Amino acid sequence: MTDPGPSTVKSANQMLPGVPGLSVTTWSLSLAECPDRKGPAMGDQPDPTQRTGNLLLDALPLDERTTLLADARMRAIVVGDVLALPGDEIAFVPFPTSGTLSMVAQPDDSVPVEAATIGNEGAASIHSALGSRTASQQLVSQINGEMITVGIEAFTKHARGGEFQDVIYGYLEALVVQISLTAACNAVHHLNQRCARWLLQTHDRVSSDTFRLTQEYLGVMLGVQRPSVSIAQRTLQATGCITFRRGTITVVDREGLESAACPCYELIRSEYSRLVPLRVQR
Repeated sequence: MTDPGPSTVKSANQMLPGVPGLSVTTWSLSLAECPDRKGPAMGDQPDPTQRTGNLLLDALPLDERTTLLADARMRAIVVGDVLALPGDEIAFVPFPTSGTLSMVAQPDDSVPVEAATIGNEGAASIHSALGSRTASQQLVSQINGEMITVGIEAFTKHARGGEFQDVIYGYLEALVVQISLTAACNAVHHLNQRCARWLLQTHDRVSSDTFRLTQEYLGVMLGVQRPSVSIAQRTLQATGCITFRRGTITVVDREGLESAACPCYELIRSEYSRLVPLRVQR
């Protein structure tokens, strides 16, 4: 499937439901509506002979990766952008190489909550490997970075066999584990533990100890209001795990943050290691 190139943004400056003051740009997972982002290499075709930075893609043999990425494109991940809304048609699958995406659920008019974090360990809209072409949840850009977009026809064709099928199905199961444990975590664990778990998951997926994250946005990820986020951040800062200032968080003590997190963090990480057959190809 060939990327038709830049087009217009579907809906600009839309307010994310339930989050006062958080303005986002909405664009569809349809390639025809994918906005042109200014910046290095955005819109260029990735070189399949080099490591992409995405663990799933880099686990493929060179011949499989070359055919899969024949019409793929590099795109920017810009924090706050909404890539898909429930009911949108899926036309490509994003594989982050840096930065993170977030699957966000909102069953009613209440505050939305994150269902899963997706970074360079995975891909979004992965359920399309089972035949679905419709987005079931919001897909939001969480941390700035880059992603490789693979057309839906190429993705589903390659997901039917070869090592790509093993990798994709393993990751799909790991994603289900993350979603189910996140739901349970939100129901039974203290906010401070959940906040530590989420910061660890994000820290795993970015290339720096410091990343941009506002309290409003962290509230969306945890399904709570800003005052609650502020209390959790101050608690983690008081114990020396993190520092935060003006929308920027720095992980200072990784081991301390792991101790502050609930068991869900290690469960999600260990299940990913068990389920996803990563054999990075040279």
